[in-house]
Amino acid sequence: MADKARYYLEQSVPELKELLKKNIFDKAEVSAITKKRSEFEHKVNAPGCKPTDYEKYADFEMNFEKLRKKRVQRLGVKDRSHTGQRKIFFILDRATRKFHGDVGLWMKYIDFAKKEKASKVLLKVFASALKMHPMRPELWIYAARNSIDENGDMTEGRSFMQRGLRFNKNSKQLWLEYTKLELVYIAKIITRRRLLGIDGGDEVDITEMPDADQNDDSMIEFPTITAEEMNPEVETVDRPDLAALDDLEKNPALNGAIPLAVFGAAMKEIPNDIDFIGAFFNLFASFPNLHCLQALLEHVTAHALSVFPTSPLALFMDIRVPLAGIEPSSPAFISCLSSTLSKISTNIDKASSPAELYQLSITYLLNFLKAEHLNPTVGTAIKGALNKYFKQAGAGKYLSAQLYSAWAIMLESSGKKEAAKAVLKQGKDAFPGAFP
Repeated sequence: MADKARYYLEQSVPELKELLKKNIFDKAEVSAITKKRSEFEHKVNAPGCKPTDYEKYADFEMNFEKLRKKRVQRLGVKDRSHTGQRKIFFILDRATRKFHGDVGLWMKYIDFAKKEKASKVLLKVFASALKMHPMRPELWIYAARNSIDENGDMTEGRSFMQRGLRFNKNSKQLWLEYTKLELVYIAKIITRRRLLGIDGGDEVDITEMPDADQNDDSMIEFPTITAEEMNPEVETVDRPDLAALDDLEKNPALNGAIPLAVFGAAMKEIPNDIDFIGAFFNLFASFPNLHCLQALLEHVTAHALSVFPTSPLALFMDIRVPLAGIEPSSPAFISCLSSTLSKISTNIDKASSPAELYQLSITYLLNFLKAEHLNPTVGTAIKGALNKYFKQAGAGKYLSAQLYSAWAIMLESSGKKEAAKAVLKQGKDAFPGAFP
């Protein structure tokens, strides 16, 4: 082991001599560096070596490299012979070969390669890490994100996700991250189309082009020749419907077809899990600017209600659909709010736990009162509906101490202090220890 350590130390001698020669480091510093490297090499080559020994060795070399770069820049000297990056890669490669089961070492290797923008090394490390740890969803997700964020390669990103799902079919995290990846991609494409003026842009109408008769005498008129006249032997072939691709409403890829397909596949692998369905709903709802948002949410809600028709979570999804993606300042908000309030009244009777659905619905409506620039008329309508639901829930003994408190605060903010005091009294009677 000592011979192996000595061999690796000898490889760095020319580099240290060069640093000393150019006065980047003095003799005392070079001696200290050599001593430290010797300690690390003997540790990592010893029988009782641990992954942390390699991590500390790599950290030392990273810090040394940072210091070297700063001094080279300050002194204005050239140091092309230095191989700091290569040495760190070599240490991490040795570490992952010896402790291939340690995911932390693989992540350190990946992070350093990413930081150094060593794309070829990074792909090689990802391939080795995924080969050794195919059952770790976080590695597949990291690889996919890197392909898209750093390389702009959506095809490769999808490939990583799909291969990861073959090994981890029951990973909720992987299903959700794959769906998120597709949603982000759709959002980017739509944003790019809008910036380029593809959506809603003015099309050139050939019927408005000037006729030949309208040209002045200085213009040379050419006869109109069709493609068939140029080459009559060419047969007419079916061409793709480019208009359908340009139209957002007719393009399946931009209308959420892929995220819905992923959702369907996830439901087959992990069926009858309302929390998992809810996670998909919340994920879709986190993209309010998607034009296909309503279709996505309606699809998820329909599936949830078909499997769990009386679940408060499924019924709450149905309540949230009308207002999804609608800003409180939008003219459409009032009509959508009406649909939401109607669904609350209908779904309360269906819920297996009315108390839970009241809790979810009232909290949902209260959040709209916190919106900036809320129309006073809309605010009054929401408060009126909330007051109604508070009373209904209170009569059925479905209110929690938290909701009693929220009810009192709402009434007090509306100037109804006496009503607020009465509500607090009801809360104290129902939950004696919850109020001061």
